[in-house]
Amino acid sequence: MPAIKIERIVSFNSEDNVHVANNLLTKETTKKWKCKTAGEKTATVVFQLDQPHVITGIDIGNEHSAYIEVMVSRSTSPEDYKVFLVMSSFMTPLESRQSENINKVRMFKQKDFSETERNEKWDRVKIICTQPFNRHVQYGLSFVNFYSNGGKEEPAKQSIGKFTIRAESPDNISAGSLFARVKKTMDESLKGAAAIREAFTAAQSGSPVVKPKLKHNFPTPTQNKQQSTDSPKARNRNELLYSKDEEDSNEKIDKLIEQKAKEKAEAEEEASRKKELARKQKEQKQAERQAKKQESNELVEKTQPKPNKRKSSEEIPYTSKKKKKEVKRKPFSKLLENVVLVISGIQNPDRANLRTMALSMGAKYKPDWDKTCTHLVCAFANTPKFNQVKGKGKIVTKKWIEECHSSRKRLPWRRFALDKADKGPESEEEVWEEDSTLQNSRAPPGNDAEPSDIDDETKESGVDVDEIIDKIQKKQEQGQKRSVYDTDTDSEPETEANSENTPDISNKLKNIFDHKIFYIDEVFGEDTERKLKQYIVAYKGLMAHGLENSIDIIITNEKNSSIMKDMYPSALCLSPDWIWECHNTQEYVSMDSFIFD
Repeated sequence: MPAIKIERIVSFNSEDNVHVANNLLTKETTKKWKCKTAGEKTATVVFQLDQPHVITGIDIGNEHSAYIEVMVSRSTSPEDYKVFLVMSSFMTPLESRQSENINKVRMFKQKDFSETERNEKWDRVKIICTQPFNRHVQYGLSFVNFYSNGGKEEPAKQSIGKFTIRAESPDNISAGSLFARVKKTMDESLKGAAAIREAFTAAQSGSPVVKPKLKHNFPTPTQNKQQSTDSPKARNRNELLYSKDEEDSNEKIDKLIEQKAKEKAEAEEEASRKKELARKQKEQKQAERQAKKQESNELVEKTQPKPNKRKSSEEIPYTSKKKKKEVKRKPFSKLLENVVLVISGIQNPDRANLRTMALSMGAKYKPDWDKTCTHLVCAFANTPKFNQVKGKGKIVTKKWIEECHSSRKRLPWRRFALDKADKGPESEEEVWEEDSTLQNSRAPPGNDAEPSDIDDETKESGVDVDEIIDKIQKKQEQGQKRSVYDTDTDSEPETEANSENTPDISNKLKNIFDHKIFYIDEVFGEDTERKLKQYIVAYKGLMAHGLENSIDIIITNEKNSSIMKDMYPSALCLSPDWIWECHNTQEYVSMDSFIFD
């Protein structure tokens, strides 16, 4: 069947920068057409044939497409496509996922096409490729060829059961036609002088000359059997020896043998070099390990106290080989020295008792966790405070404070760790209280220099700054007849004894927020809102019960700031970080970095 010429590519929906659609017009097998991006739903290309043809065959070379469908139309009605070849499978789902057999070739004949369209002429062909099983590859076609029989229909083949009847011979066979054909071929075979002699002989004798038949010595079955049973040919012993050419030196073979030997020597040398390098690295690691071990032994020897050299055996009494470990001692008021703790999840009066015990042993207390804190006394695990401090500080139960105070010695914190992951080998040693004889030789802890700031003064007396702020807030709320839901549930009940020991620090706080009216948005948590109110009231700020036109500052977040600004344009919307910064610096900090525009 003659091939149909493809005139041009009419259109396509996608093409790669390298594998363009025009590659299908060339005969080079290396050039293909692929879609632009991997995972496209379909890839289509439309061909324009040189003229309308009855398409009798199509050869399609695949390029990673799972299914291919062929549609046809005429240039007079280009959008009226009809299915010419139904969607045919070129790759199985497994082959698609594993990218196997991606260039399968299928050749379709006229019987494979749609019955209604295969006998009509078409000049425009549209091919649709899909790959639904692999979204990570580009797909398309390697090549496509169209064939036509020039308008002649192939003769229909008749069959009887599984047997196909041969088509009729185009030659007309009649009586004597075969003999005439043989005679004709014989006459045509005689040429030149032979033909003249044949004609002259026939003229003299008056009858045609019969040529002798050639004998064809075809072997019979019995002869074949006899030949197969004949004895084998005797072996030529000389053929087992090398010929002269094989014994002579060959330059190419010698070079090849020399190259192989050289490569083998290089491989052996490389293997020995790698083996030597591995041995040196192993020796180096062993030396480093030995050096580290020796350094650690020397460090242990330096840290351990060296025994005094004996002057004589009489001066130093005999002692056992096992020496008792030296016990560390400190005054009771300094047992928890350098400990800054925060208490969470423990209510009064246990909270106040724990704080008093810790302060009496030299610890410092802070209401909220910061970088200077070392220990968190927590009642429960997986609380917000617990998750905040986890990995940053030491989290213990309240029994650590109680046991240290009752046994009058500092115990390792890992014994009382709240998190199971922290329980393990103890990294701290026990610190015992000093004897009374040693304590008398030192200055009492109460005679230290007077603290210069408010926090030290309150910590010495066992009173929290937040509690003082709560008391100031309560007084203001009582004067302004405010509700009691803003009070701190963790604060201790004010008693006469407690009020006597509470230092008056309200006068020491600066009037940072004096005459400023604040409103705290409801977007914050209960604890954060309570803290903000405490600090605002402590620094002489005023709290508004609701949104009023007289509000100066609204504490909110960035999300609600635009709504608040539209409702009260005269008020400033600030982040709560501004309140914390003012408290930390004890000054009225600039609002530029905390204001929401």
